[in-house]
Amino acid sequence: MTPTRRADRDPRRLARGVVRLATDRTTLAVFAALAAVWAVGFFGVVPIEIWVVDYPALVAAFFFDTLAANEFGVRETAVFYPALAVFGYLQAMLVVTVARALRRRFVESGE
Repeated sequence: MTPTRRADRDPRRLARGVVRLATDRTTLAVFAALAAVWAVGFFGVVPIEIWVVDYPALVAAFFFDTLAANEFGVRETAVFYPALAVFGYLQAMLVVTVARALRRRFVESGE
């Protein structure tokens, strides 16, 4: 068994990393871009097919809106827009995490 440092075992380390990621300017910029893509498709500025970028957040929002309407009797679209915002932000966090991992893997390794 190899000895580990206390910092490696600290359960708050993951929480601090998630908070740092959630409040990062890059995450906010990606979320703003995803919201802009949704808005330009919604208002017909560009074809609605642009929503393919927001597909994961839209699917999750539709699922939770349908679940709330069918199982709990919540009125139509009461859950959709808040869920779309939450899942859009989670999607932005995931995009930033993947982009950073790919950059770390390929750019910073010198390959």
